[in-house]
Amino acid sequence: MRIAVLGKGGSGKTTVAALVSRFIALKGKKVVAFDADINQNLAEAVGHPAPESVPDLSQCMSEVKSRLCGSNPRVTSTTLLKTTPPGAGSV
Repeated sequence: MRIAVLGKGGSGKTTVAALVSRFIALKGKKVVAFDADINQNLAEAVGHPAPESVPDLSQCMSEVKSRLCGSNPRVTSTTLLKTTPPGAGSV
């Protein structure tokens, strides 16, 4: 199962993603939470310390897009758009 949380900046996407991820994990399921936001803080929101260095996602964008889109026939494009300007400390 893939769940994507989308919305405008400041709408609570990270909070919702963290809550859903933690809920599913508490049910005993394996969870991979992927933060593609330019201001990455999902790890902290789910209770992990912030990584000292965040990998440069631009080096593996085709794999990222492929995993996010999966094999759903309704997803006709793998185009991802940056819509939020980077904040302080963004990588």
